[in-house]
Amino acid sequence: MIVSRGQKVPITKGRSVSDLIVTLDWQHDHTGIEVDAAAFLLNETGKCSGDESFLFYGQPESVDQSVKQVMQGDFRNETHISLNGLSSSIRKIAFTLTIHEGEERGKNFGQVSSLSLRMTDKSTGENLVSFTFGEELTKETAIVVGEFYLHNGDWKFSAVGSGFFGGLAALCENFGIEVESSEQQVEKPQLTPNPPIQSPPEAVVPLTVTLKKKEAISIRKSEKVVATLEWKSKKDLDLYCFYVLKDGTEGKVYYRTPGHAHKEPYITLDGDAQGAGKETVVVHKPSELKYVLFSAYSAVSNGIGSFKSMKAKAVVDNQMGQNVTSPLFEKNNFAYWVAIAKIDFTDPHDMSVSHVEKYSKSGTERSPLLYQDGSFEMNVGPMEFK
Repeated sequence: MIVSRGQKVPITKGRSVSDLIVTLDWQHDHTGIEVDAAAFLLNETGKCSGDESFLFYGQPESVDQSVKQVMQGDFRNETHISLNGLSSSIRKIAFTLTIHEGEERGKNFGQVSSLSLRMTDKSTGENLVSFTFGEELTKETAIVVGEFYLHNGDWKFSAVGSGFFGGLAALCENFGIEVESSEQQVEKPQLTPNPPIQSPPEAVVPLTVTLKKKEAISIRKSEKVVATLEWKSKKDLDLYCFYVLKDGTEGKVYYRTPGHAHKEPYITLDGDAQGAGKETVVVHKPSELKYVLFSAYSAVSNGIGSFKSMKAKAVVDNQMGQNVTSPLFEKNNFAYWVAIAKIDFTDPHDMSVSHVEKYSKSGTERSPLLYQDGSFEMNVGPMEFK
């Protein structure tokens, strides 16, 4: 099955599978780029229980040998998984790629091509999942490619394809593993059971926070920001990203104009969900933006209902271990539009994420508008029909 970024698919449901092979492939022709694959064995909290839960070139097998990393040349890595031998404490396996000393050497995944993941049934050779990714990556030095996770007694695969800055250290920190960092260290990072002597220059304080009503918080301004609209309802919601560029250009990214990664507005929408779930916007160059406003639209065909009852929320991720959720608090059964969160990029080092929850008038389909000074207004934009 060919999957797209953000898609989740069943692996073991209705199928007899005991042994799997997850293959990561890549290509590059740049001297000095060294790509490393790793697997993080995660517990129910989404973290590694200890150093033994991190499989990489120096520690290729889990303690019980149910998961093994096998390097196949310079451009391929395999992870072999025995489901029958897997510890019951393991609820998720994250498959990752990093570039060794990428920041120091000026190497990144924008210089790596043909990135793909393939999951096969080891016994039959059946191809269960095929995932190609990486076209949107630029200066990232670490990638969470995908996650194999347990849900209601069955194993599923989630195509993630998200990039990180900070290389292996940032990735390990994200999954609860501490790495040694010192100026004298010239080899690849070595695991240590003790607290790190000093944080790497790229490291930021990990943060996961849910905003209160009308609250704002500043997080590190990164080189890429991922924002998602998530909801729990069979109704089809649409994520709109209204923006103001550094030069004052105003516009919006949504299902009809999904944007561009490498030219203005440096924002892209990852497709139209066409149903319950999640839609994702990627801000590829925050340095070129002044403000963005994330809003949700519920089509007339959905009928009346509350965005809050759909558990709609916006989640902002700076890809450096800092995540901010902007939920909804008010019940409004008659609005087609809600503005949920705003980001202010005008500070050179940080960006401010604000909870703004504001609804359109009853029965009005006119969209919000974001102005050059960062203020916005409901009920004044063009009407949208889907």
